[in-house]
Amino acid sequence: MPGHLRRRSLVITLTLGLLAGLLPQAALAAAPTLTTSIVKSGLAYPWDIGFLPDGQMVVTERPGRIRVYASGSPGAALVRTITVPSVRAEGEAGLMGLAVDVDFASNGYVYVCASRQHSGSGGLWRNEVLRYKVSAAGGAWSAPTRILGGMVANTIHNGCAVEMDRFGRLWVSMGDAADGNLAQNRNSLNGKILRMNREGGTPTDNPVIGGVKNIVYSMGHRNVQGIAIRPGTDQVYAVEHGPSVNDEINRIVAGGNYGWPCHTGASTAACGSSATTIGSLWASGGSTIATSGGTFVGGSQWGDYNGQLFVTTLKEQDVRRFSINAAGTSLGGPATHFDGTWSRLRASVLGPGGQLYVTTSDGSDQVIRISPATRSVNRISGADRYATAAALSASAYPSGATDVMIATGANFPDALAGSATAGRLGMPVLLTSPTRLPAATTAELNRLKPQRIWVLGGTSVVSEGVRAALVPYASSGQVTRVSGADRYATAAQISMRWYAPGVQAAFVAVGTNFADALAGAPAAALRDSPLLLVGSGSIPSSTAAELNRLKPQRIYVLGGTGVISNAVATALDAYTTGPVTRLAGANRYATAEAIIRAFWTKSVRAYVASGANFPDALAGGAVAGRDGVPMLLSEASFVPLHTGQQALRLSPRQLTMLGGTGALNGAVEARLKRLLATP
Repeated sequence: MPGHLRRRSLVITLTLGLLAGLLPQAALAAAPTLTTSIVKSGLAYPWDIGFLPDGQMVVTERPGRIRVYASGSPGAALVRTITVPSVRAEGEAGLMGLAVDVDFASNGYVYVCASRQHSGSGGLWRNEVLRYKVSAAGGAWSAPTRILGGMVANTIHNGCAVEMDRFGRLWVSMGDAADGNLAQNRNSLNGKILRMNREGGTPTDNPVIGGVKNIVYSMGHRNVQGIAIRPGTDQVYAVEHGPSVNDEINRIVAGGNYGWPCHTGASTAACGSSATTIGSLWASGGSTIATSGGTFVGGSQWGDYNGQLFVTTLKEQDVRRFSINAAGTSLGGPATHFDGTWSRLRASVLGPGGQLYVTTSDGSDQVIRISPATRSVNRISGADRYATAAALSASAYPSGATDVMIATGANFPDALAGSATAGRLGMPVLLTSPTRLPAATTAELNRLKPQRIWVLGGTSVVSEGVRAALVPYASSGQVTRVSGADRYATAAQISMRWYAPGVQAAFVAVGTNFADALAGAPAAALRDSPLLLVGSGSIPSSTAAELNRLKPQRIYVLGGTGVISNAVATALDAYTTGPVTRLAGANRYATAEAIIRAFWTKSVRAYVASGANFPDALAGGAVAGRDGVPMLLSEASFVPLHTGQQALRLSPRQLTMLGGTGALNGAVEARLKRLLATP
């Protein structure tokens, strides 16, 4: 039994996106060199842009059309056009905001806001939020489902931005329809920022305002044009048009009243039923610049701009860049970019490869891509799994390595546990057959010139003859076997050798299948934590003893209840003073997504390996762990939507494929290039 007191069991299930990622940090680097390209021309008032996890670019046009392009690269083919029914496009009204569901891979949802007039609205001109479902087979779009209606439409003050946060909550802005009184009217949805569920219902944690809880999250807004959610945080910002003064950027807080129509800018004076109101973080002052879309850029390719807010302007026809403090309570700047380079600028959206996409708004318009760095998809491979592991080692350790781990290439458990440790300690993982050292492995050992070699597993998986044959390759002559009676005990021995009690966490995977844990090794390395193995329905004694020794601050369970039972997850609670968190999805690709969402907000690069076989991912996991970057999984001939979703969210500038075309074929490479919008 564990040496500390048992507590009431707490098992937190993370399906997709319920755990905060890491807040991106500003890079200590020079400002990036920004290059631009015209992605599309000849559009009519493109209001917003989104990207699907197969790499397709979606654009809303104010007259009522949704354009779907093959990618976000220049010259990408038009795949389809969806005409939104009953749109009345007049003045500032029409088809506006767009959001792709953060769990699109599971539900296929896309949301838009449209000004419509039809029998279902009682013949009245109203703004509505519509939800489309995109078929996974063929990409056909369903008829729209109205999930929110009743917002008064007008030719002015009609901004309707739509965004979705990492918890799957929709944020919708709604202008005051040129009636400032509506902004203070608790019974109206105009002049508000709304927060709702996918079905249009009220989240349980929405605020009570004036004794009522509904989808209204904040009030006192004039005409919000853009909503920006800061990655890895719960911080939400609104970009708002002022009257003739004080365009604003506001940090949105639950139940906040932002003072319109009583005042603008930094004033906190009373308005409506509120004795005090919330002043803006930034205001344009004595004139307006017509701020419009806003987004936070992310990824080290942005250098000193990493994590900053980019806002487009209509009137001034430029892009404004704001720095922001960690607490999100202060904005610096703005600096001005692309002053008058194009024309009136509307959308500001972070797209594939961490590139910034903006749109013009003059009637004959463009989608423009702003790139901070070159993106690339490359491949590291060899003739077989042994040669691929050797090639990966050569790429990652060009100057050699002090220590090397050797694991069998015929089965996964020992390399799985070792991969996390190798990543933490900066050791390459090379593979061997049980009875013979492959030529690719010996050649790489000759090049690495290690002092020490560590052999993972007993003599049944790596023979004593192989261990002895390794001795000449270690300059110290030290070739040490780390093993136990079985796979569970070997994982425990690896942990015991390299981890002291009180570790940040212990990662727990099932010992009978590799799939759910492939993305876990880099995450464990990132957290300086061991990876241990359990049975589907039990905790082996060797694992229990090691957990009792480690006393981890928390435990992560990798995989769903079909892989590791609730009983096991509940029993694990006895070995930690912190929570037991399950990272799981509907399949191995969704589980990998859950793991990656839990530990990475942005990443300059990522590795991609086969999810159908283990060797490349396990050798690659050690390198990914060393570099602090995630491991994405793919089918051999197509990229699963869960993987594409993460390739978009992470904003990498480089994706490295592991293995030859038999592991990941040319179609996978083509899709990954679409997901980076390269070229």
